[in-house]
Amino acid sequence: MKSHIKFICLVILASCGGNSKNSNLELSNFIKPEYSFKESSLNCKLVEGQTLNSVERFIPRFISSFEKMRDNSEELYFLFPVKEESTETQFFDLLLKHSEATSLDRFNLTLATLSFNEIANCNGFTVSNNSLRLTNQINSDSPVISEILECEYIDGFNYATMKLVLEQFTDALIKNNSPVDVLYSEQEGMNNKFKWTNIFLSLDSRRDFVESWQALEVSKEIQGLLLEQSICQSSKTYRQYKVL
Repeated sequence: MKSHIKFICLVILASCGGNSKNSNLELSNFIKPEYSFKESSLNCKLVEGQTLNSVERFIPRFISSFEKMRDNSEELYFLFPVKEESTETQFFDLLLKHSEATSLDRFNLTLATLSFNEIANCNGFTVSNNSLRLTNQINSDSPVISEILECEYIDGFNYATMKLVLEQFTDALIKNNSPVDVLYSEQEGMNNKFKWTNIFLSLDSRRDFVESWQALEVSKEIQGLLLEQSICQSSKTYRQYKVL
């Protein structure tokens, strides 16, 4: 009920200026995400003749070297696309969670020093995303399933208008003890786009969550509100391993 009242208040506030688009833009000036960390990623492809075993052997060497200079708040994850077991993986991502821009310099220096380019060809780090956790119920230290959606706000909408929908969504997750963590990210300087990440304990956990969530009446309402404000590409699913 509280979330419904919040949403009604938002609609009233957005209509006060006579132009909802302008009102939404003004609203975004004082309702901002409270980011807690940054995310930067590398998209990599194995060099011909190399395998994931090569990557696995590289990880202890990297940890030993990077530990000497890294900030204790930095976290590193390897993400491998979920594929059929018979399909050999050639592509993977490195995901660095950090607080300072200098983290990327130290990270790149370590990769270069250890000649990681002999194992995999990686593009430069994408522009960092500012991120926040909407829920924090799963220990992602163990291998987990990461589902990522790239989204774009419909013209006139932004985080300020989406915030109450996100609160309604997280309230429903907590109320139903849903085993999922959700992260919201925006690329620096690009607040018309955002990334939505769901973290599950396993593929079975993801399937069970989808079935139970779709059975809830509130899910239809929240999905409708999300579709009113944004457009998302098809999700990409990864097996995510934390190494630091």
